[in-house]
Amino acid sequence: MKSSLSPFQILLCLPLALLPLTVSAQMRIQSAALDEEHLERLGEKDDVDRAVDAGLQYLLTRQNPTHGYFEGQLPNTYTALSCMAIMAVGHMPDRSEYGEALRRGILFLVDAAEKNDGYFGAEGQARMYGHAIATLALLEAYGMMPTEAENRRVRDAIQKAIQVILDAQVLDQRQRNHYGGWRYQPRPNDADLSVTVWQVLALRAADNCGLEVPQERIDLAMDYVRRTFRDDRGGFAYMTGHNNTGLAMRASGIVCILAMGEDPEAEDRERILRAADFTRDFDPGSISRHFFYTAYYAATSANMIDDEHRDRVLPAMEAFLIGKQNEDGSFPNHRGHDGGVYATAFSVITLAVRYQYLPIYQE
Repeated sequence: MKSSLSPFQILLCLPLALLPLTVSAQMRIQSAALDEEHLERLGEKDDVDRAVDAGLQYLLTRQNPTHGYFEGQLPNTYTALSCMAIMAVGHMPDRSEYGEALRRGILFLVDAAEKNDGYFGAEGQARMYGHAIATLALLEAYGMMPTEAENRRVRDAIQKAIQVILDAQVLDQRQRNHYGGWRYQPRPNDADLSVTVWQVLALRAADNCGLEVPQERIDLAMDYVRRTFRDDRGGFAYMTGHNNTGLAMRASGIVCILAMGEDPEAEDRERILRAADFTRDFDPGSISRHFFYTAYYAATSANMIDDEHRDRVLPAMEAFLIGKQNEDGSFPNHRGHDGGVYATAFSVITLAVRYQYLPIYQE
């Protein structure tokens, strides 16, 4: 697990502490001056940092000041994505520039869980997508709320939400193509990779938080993910035996396997590297559908594989996204679901991949 300090913060702690006691006072002063100059250069914001800041500032203008939700057609989902965007940049509830906004967003999700028996997807077409995203946001915030009472409320909401996920997993072995996975509705009828990955990420985050998640359920889910891989097409498919092995499916399958936190077995590594072929000559402009969702998975998967894949994808993705950003910090709809809060939150999360603050997406 990576340190909670940024590389800049870690460097800031080093200079005098590492100097030998025998070094003269003058050398200490000179060294400190050089270190300060170097750290000032490191602390200068680049285009990505500025784009992230502008995106967060825009999101704050879209938060309801009374109830804490972020505005849009799917309040639970958009609030969860906005909270994750804030946390992806390293902010914590009530402890930073965006801390109070984050705290109010998380408490809005807690209220929603309390009112709907833990289910977040009963809004528009959010369904199990929105449910897992909201659950994941709560899990990333769990333990960081400023009071014990608020952390207890978050935990209670998470436990209800996790139970919804467990109840919706396909456990009927007669449904061979869907066994172990999840689908749009919170009912164990069928499954697809796109929905399943979000549920697995939520279960993994719950396990990270020390919450009880049956290991056999994780194992079933991972078996399902592996069964979606098409050897003849070199990628993960939307469903078992399905022909759709596009970029979003390839990248989400990679994220799912790597997010389990263990060194993948040889067969998994082969699947990952074959599916990651999309990173060669990567062009964000070639993403034709569900742009922000796909961009998020492409950047996250490349970042999680290794430096080589990261360097193939992140610079191109960052430049493309920055070119799309509006003057007010928002991002417009681009071949996908919605502009404004949805596109901006996903874009900030994608641009913030380089920071690696969210534990679920760290290498």
